[in-house]
Amino acid sequence: MGAAGAQKRPVAEAEPDVAIRRRRTQAERRAEAESRVLAATAELVAGKGIDGVTLAEAGERAGYSRGLAGHYFRSKDELLAAMAEAIHDEFNLQRRERLRGTAGLARLMATIDASFERTSVGMVKMRAYIAVLMGAAHKPALAEAVATFNRDSATEFGRLIASAIEAGEIRPDIDARTQALILSAALRGIMAQWVLDPEGVDLARIRAEFMGLVSRSLAQPRS
Repeated sequence: MGAAGAQKRPVAEAEPDVAIRRRRTQAERRAEAESRVLAATAELVAGKGIDGVTLAEAGERAGYSRGLAGHYFRSKDELLAAMAEAIHDEFNLQRRERLRGTAGLARLMATIDASFERTSVGMVKMRAYIAVLMGAAHKPALAEAVATFNRDSATEFGRLIASAIEAGEIRPDIDARTQALILSAALRGIMAQWVLDPEGVDLARIRAEFMGLVSRSLAQPRS
């Protein structure tokens, strides 16, 4: 049959490429809003400290109404505590990634080393976190949050030290809890000094010296 007599086949129309977006749940929308408010709070605290921040300003900085932060957090101190906790959780998440496959003394040293990597969250979050630690003494809600951070840190170091003692890698005369408190306090102090004077504190050199000091003071002497 010739081309002229051939029947034309109907051409199927292409269906429009419609992207189907799943509607977010109320919980998801709230989680995003809280995350943005906490990030905005960190920016504000890093810039002018904890005393100059208001709930209204945090909500507005996050791109919402001035009343949103007050809807989610009952007080400014509760907002600041939640901000510090979010940063603390970010530290812990990074630390866990670095500890995979380690055990005993090596795991303890990797945990200490990871503490110096907190700078990877950025100076804004570091300044905000340290501001809360330093300003918590006379603010009960913040003091409770900071005390929890300190206990968690000391507990983790104590558990690691005890495990390394049991493995015969750390001297048996070492008191795990006391050493854990010393390590936790020393690391917090070093990071605070770096945040206050990043140009004057050689963090890389301090890191190397501190790691060597801990290893020499805790490790079981080789026979």
